[in-house]
Amino acid sequence: MRYNESIHLFQSNGKVGASIVKFRYEKIKKTMLLIIREAGVISFEELAARTLKRLTPFDGNNMWYMEAIVTDLEVRGQLECPMLNGQLFVKTAS
Repeated sequence: MRYNESIHLFQSNGKVGASIVKFRYEKIKKTMLLIIREAGVISFEELAARTLKRLTPFDGNNMWYMEAIVTDLEVRGQLECPMLNGQLFVKTAS
C-alpha cells in the first residue's frame, strides 16, 4: 500500500463522503475493531478513549477520523451502532 493512497468514506446516508489516506484509515480501523472485539459492546466515548491511547498521535482531528470511520464501517455492514439511553454504542455486526 502506498502511503499517499486514499480511500473514500461512506456517510450515514450511503453517499460517498470525504477521502482520507488509506494507511491512516486501515490503522485506525484495525485498532478500533480489535477494541470492539475485546469489549463486545462498547460506548463510542470509551472506544474513542481506548483507540487514542493505542494510537500514535497524528495530524488532524482524531475524533473526526474515528467518527467518520465508525460511520463508514456501519454503512459497509461491519459494525452496528445502537443508541441506548441516549448514548451511542458500537458492536460488530451480527
